[in-house]
Amino acid sequence: MQAATALFASAAVLLVLAGVVKVSRPTTAADLMQILGAPARGPWSGTRLAVGLGAVEIVLGVAGLVSERPEIAVAVGLVYLVFAATVLRAMAVGAPSCGCFGRVEAPPSWFHVSGNTVLAAASFVAANGSSPLEVMDAQPAGGVGFVVAVGLLAGLALVVFIALPEAVAARRAQ
Repeated sequence: MQAATALFASAAVLLVLAGVVKVSRPTTAADLMQILGAPARGPWSGTRLAVGLGAVEIVLGVAGLVSERPEIAVAVGLVYLVFAATVLRAMAVGAPSCGCFGRVEAPPSWFHVSGNTVLAAASFVAANGSSPLEVMDAQPAGGVGFVVAVGLLAGLALVVFIALPEAVAARRAQ
C-alpha cells in the first residue's frame, strides 16, 4: 500500500507543478483547449479555462498531500482519468502538445496516456490505504525517505510525460 501512496503523492506533486505552469503560463494549455473546441475569447475561453484548471490542480494536489480524506485520492484519480482521455483526444486531432507542463515540444503520446492511467489507478488504491502524512508519520526521520521516493517518482513521471515522447519523436524524424 505504501507504494501506491508514494505514487499517489507523486501524482499530487505533479498536479501542483502542472497547475503552477498553467496559472503562470497558460498559453500551451489554452492552445490545446482551443484545438479541442474551447473558444478563443469570452468567459469560456481557452486561456480562462487553462488558468482555472491550473488553480484546481494546485488546490487538489496540495489537498492530496496534506489531507487524510480518501475522497481526495479518488478525486485525484478521476482527474488523471480525464487527463488520459484528453490526451487521447489530443492525439486523435494531431495536437502538437499535451498542454500539461507548458512545453510545446511535449507531444501527446501513449506514454502520457499510460502514465495518467497508472497515476489514476495508484490514486484509487491509495484511497483505501494510508495517506501521505500517515506514511511519513510512521517512518523514521519524519518520512524523509518517503519524500525522496515521491520526488524521484514525480521526476520519473515528468521524464515519461515530456522527455520520452520528445526522444521518440526525434528518433522517428531521423
